[in-house]
Amino acid sequence: MEKIFNATKIFVTGIFLVGILFIGGKASAEEVNQEAMQIFRETVAQTSKYDDRVYHQDILFLMPQLTGELEFFGAIKKEELTVRGFFFLWNVDENGNDTKVEKPFYITQDNQNMVVYFTDEKNKWNKMISPVSAANIVDMMSTPNAAQLEKMIGLVKNVNILRESDKSRTLLIKIDGLKFWEDMKAEMDKDPEVQKQQENEISKAIFGYMEQGFKNADMWIMWTVDKTKWQTTNMSFNFSSLLQNMATAALNDPTNSFVNMDPIREMLESVAYYSELKGYISFLNPNAKDKLELPKKVLKAKEVKSFNASTDDSKSKKK
Repeated sequence: MEKIFNATKIFVTGIFLVGILFIGGKASAEEVNQEAMQIFRETVAQTSKYDDRVYHQDILFLMPQLTGELEFFGAIKKEELTVRGFFFLWNVDENGNDTKVEKPFYITQDNQNMVVYFTDEKNKWNKMISPVSAANIVDMMSTPNAAQLEKMIGLVKNVNILRESDKSRTLLIKIDGLKFWEDMKAEMDKDPEVQKQQENEISKAIFGYMEQGFKNADMWIMWTVDKTKWQTTNMSFNFSSLLQNMATAALNDPTNSFVNMDPIREMLESVAYYSELKGYISFLNPNAKDKLELPKKVLKAKEVKSFNASTDDSKSKKK
């Protein structure tokens, strides 16, 4: 569960940092289910012990005229990670013209390096090696200690038991959005690049909208555990309210002129009233990892320093 929380933080951070501004409306006061919270605590303690898993994850973003999907198939083995993924974006303008972007990618990870394999504009395979990211991912994947578990449990506002049997348990977990944001913001502030971004007025404003979004959103995770093995079988989450509340905060801010530009305001209105952001994770048979072997043409990828390296090279050649 700790791994999922950390992966969720990394995922959400990435979405917002590239400029993309759990169920409906503002959180209301409610009585905490102490019995369910204790069962949740026990479940977290039991399931935190596994190290080797194979999983499938699908993340879907929807708004008028735009669909985005990010799909992962990966294997975790102690501190090693292998991922095969696919990114899809489909945009339709008001005249019915559509644009599609389809990008496959692979990620390999050990305790030394993370390597991202991706295709450029000419569909040639490139690879980027990142020791810094490797350290972060290893920390994310490692089995949490008692202090880390307590920190994660502290992000939970309430728990409901949806289903209980001898073999499985399904919990609906409500996240404390403000605590989640404060924890994620503290991690982002350690990154010099993020610190530099916050010096920009627009970036400052966006971080403020993010804080309002987390503060006002109802964030939920549904989690099913196999009690015979104490392993996660399925997990789903819905971040729609988070996106909607962040966009609403931007629309209600009279101090930033960029929000009032027609294209940006129209985009924010679409996000505030019609957007959806959902994810689903299922854990597979361990033997499924055999299907994750990287193709030879991917392993022969050219090493580059950034995701834009091939584009930059082509521009320099034209000069």
